[in-house]
Amino acid sequence: MKRRLAFLLLLCLPVAIHAESVAEKATEKRNELIRYLREIRTMAYNYPCDPFPDCQAALPQGDDKKAPATPAGTTAQPERIKLFGDIKRIYQEGMVYLYEGNFVNSYNRFLDSQARVERMLEGLSQLYLDRAEAMMRDSIEKKDPTDPADMTATDISIDYGQKSDKRRDFARNREIPRDSRTYDQKEVHYAHNKYEIERNIEMGYKHLGLAREARRRALIVDTNLAPNQRMEPHHRRARIEYYLDCIRMARLAKLNGERIYQLKYPYDNYALISPFGKTEIVRGDHPKEAKFPVIAGKERDWSTDENTADANKKADKSNPYIYPANLNPVFDLRIPEKYRRDSSDARDQIYADQIDINVDFRYIPEKRNKPTADSTTPAKQP
Repeated sequence: MKRRLAFLLLLCLPVAIHAESVAEKATEKRNELIRYLREIRTMAYNYPCDPFPDCQAALPQGDDKKAPATPAGTTAQPERIKLFGDIKRIYQEGMVYLYEGNFVNSYNRFLDSQARVERMLEGLSQLYLDRAEAMMRDSIEKKDPTDPADMTATDISIDYGQKSDKRRDFARNREIPRDSRTYDQKEVHYAHNKYEIERNIEMGYKHLGLAREARRRALIVDTNLAPNQRMEPHHRRARIEYYLDCIRMARLAKLNGERIYQLKYPYDNYALISPFGKTEIVRGDHPKEAKFPVIAGKERDWSTDENTADANKKADKSNPYIYPANLNPVFDLRIPEKYRRDSSDARDQIYADQIDINVDFRYIPEKRNKPTADSTTPAKQP
């Protein structure tokens, strides 16, 4: 009797029951997907195909957003851009059904779009991990293996620590001009930047480890499902969020790698401020000739010839975007060219757009930049 009474009391207790209509589910899924599409757009256009960057050779004129024409006259898009276009198309169909009031069809379209987002992010997350790892690994090695003055991060830690001979040389008082300097003045920045270089290495690999963990968790979301249980929308949402977390952490690792390059090679941006528009001439054990910097695969001449009588020539060669302290990574010569795309992507910027705007002057037609005369690539017409 007491057990029956206790059971009846339990039945009478207030229980929160939440019933969600299909309209609410469709609206919530639409809001979720538009956020995913906004984030994936940059990734799709920065890394449009696999295996990247080898697949870039098939793209026309290095433009990631233009699709090459096939012999049959059709348009062949890179697979990742095509997949992104399919996701947008299915999302748009769901949005139309949602506005019509056909919530069942709308929700089904959104679920299809969500599944495609999941598949796309699975490949992208691995790509981001691989590129972040490569950028971090290369940043702590020598940028130019043949340059004896170049140093790895380990060499910097050894040679420029607090109790090293180099640091004692830097601190030693000299009587000028009788006492000559016993070190190269360009080495001093290693001592000043040593701690920050080491800190960025630490944080870069910490971010890389968190990215790996996020991707691992994404892959095991469905491990606890029953044998006949299918992936539910909330499972896919959890997996997508883990993939996005992986990509966000990989981007932070790329920023750490970028900062290491900037700290190790502060003199490599000489060409941006040189009146001749060329890199610095280095004499000694590893001589270097002056040359025009390479941006997006083309040699660029932004020098200003003060003696020329042609004012238009001077205007064509100058670039208003290369002087800010917060330099756009497309111009940052301290970063190897193969990683400048990653630096733009880490800022959620499409690399091709940054080249069009800041290098080729999409919105300043009268100042469109031309490649140097010795470049084999024809100038882009306004």
